[in-house]
Amino acid sequence: MMSSHLKRWLTALVAIPLLVLLIGRGGRTCFALFVGLAAAVGLLEYYALVLSRETMATKAAGLPLGLALVASFHMDGLAITLAVVVLAFLCSAVICLARFGPQGSVSEMLYKQVTGLIYIPFLLGHLILIRNWNQGVTWIFFLMAVIFAGDTAAYYVGRAFGRHKLSPTISPGKTVEGAVGGLAANFLVGALFKRYCFPEFGWGYWIALIIVIGALGQIGDLVESMLKRSVGQKDSGRIVPGHGGLLDRIDALLFAAPALHYFKIYLL
Repeated sequence: MMSSHLKRWLTALVAIPLLVLLIGRGGRTCFALFVGLAAAVGLLEYYALVLSRETMATKAAGLPLGLALVASFHMDGLAITLAVVVLAFLCSAVICLARFGPQGSVSEMLYKQVTGLIYIPFLLGHLILIRNWNQGVTWIFFLMAVIFAGDTAAYYVGRAFGRHKLSPTISPGKTVEGAVGGLAANFLVGALFKRYCFPEFGWGYWIALIIVIGALGQIGDLVESMLKRSVGQKDSGRIVPGHGGLLDRIDALLFAAPALHYFKIYLL
């Protein structure tokens, strides 16, 4: 039987070239559709975790709103995005009213539904804004390379040298040594992009950017682990062989993408 470790590498060998092709050659609309698909799958996995007792109709009700949020980023209009966020809250409130029972907690259900829309489609939608920049494709490659390198390094450094638990109550497998190894990989990959793709930026701001992206990426990983731990699940799903669910793969990007967007807009 194939080990999960081998599955991880085989999946990466297949998925990475396809991802590079899609980002590099697919165009803005194709990329937005891809982000929308990822947001929809991630949202379903999230609802399966936090709304496990609800019906499938209740879980799927947030999908149109999530896709509308992603579409608003593609339209590149802040007013449209804010309008969709307000609409999402109002629709979620109506859904909660329809599902409310004597033993139900409408505030908890409303909180989980709206949080899911902010947590996944809204945060992930920042990838579309980044893709629409000048050199947007290169910025997307930079972000994904930094995050994926950090994830991989944290995993292997933690396995080889990990002695001190980073957050044992949330994710017992993560270690301080792994986190440091992940940040080192963030720096290495980020420095290569700085040298060959973005020489116009100063090293001071660039180092700060890498620290912010790397740290928030690890925090995003811990937040998703916290969600899974709260419901006693190891993975968010099984759609990615060897990796678990899609949410397990994009959890760091959810926090890192907005960080890159606002850091570049306001500081670089």
